[in-house]
Amino acid sequence: MQKIFIVLLSLFSAYANAQVGIKIANPVGALDINGDLNIRGPLRTGGTNTVKGNPGVAGTIFHNNSSLLENDWKEIKIADGQGSMSMFFVNTRSDQNGAVFDGASGSTNPYAENLALDTNVWTVLQGTQDTFSVSNNMNKIVFTFQTVAQKTENGSASISFACGIFVDDKLKAVRTDVVLGTDGSYKIFNLNATLINIPPKNNYSVKAACTKRNLNSGKLGIGIPVNDDFLNKTMAQSILTTSVLQSYQ
Repeated sequence: MQKIFIVLLSLFSAYANAQVGIKIANPVGALDINGDLNIRGPLRTGGTNTVKGNPGVAGTIFHNNSSLLENDWKEIKIADGQGSMSMFFVNTRSDQNGAVFDGASGSTNPYAENLALDTNVWTVLQGTQDTFSVSNNMNKIVFTFQTVAQKTENGSASISFACGIFVDDKLKAVRTDVVLGTDGSYKIFNLNATLINIPPKNNYSVKAACTKRNLNSGKLGIGIPVNDDFLNKTMAQSILTTSVLQSYQ
């Protein structure tokens, strides 16, 4: 009788430590399911022999946490709005090389959307160049550009300029502005733009570029000082942030 008990106990121990497969002959986990899993109660994680695991709360998602011994629950916030979009990509680029304009004035005509980038007219701020990808037809691409424009060598006369956002070398947003004041005067320039539902594509290119308009015989620096009595490179640098929001639908 004692031998039979020992054999049964050994079999039970082996079974207790075995891997169980459902619709699979050779399971590779403690429980290996080949098919749908239908759960009618809470899904708990992080439990022990004496304490039930955490089932999460409404609005949280099951998170594959590589830094912990077990997975956990995370709160996720999806902004209300068009298709409940969420942030899929955000990146910021900076440039301290800037652009300097002098000599004859440039054109003061309006700019057309999708105007091709002409590097004889526009100067690309090299450090602002970036790429982004879109995978969903419902999207918003948000560009935030900031730089500093400074004038010198023309007394109290004004200087005007324009800066734009080019996507795949086509103008998508532009703003004109004027610097007023005596030599060395400068101003902060901001351009915010949003594109909606652009076609899905890998590696769109984006860059910021600027051009002169009416110089009034002076010199203009954009993203770089032209009179360092009042400004330095760190203060004058250009920043371009690109954000991609997409719907989960």
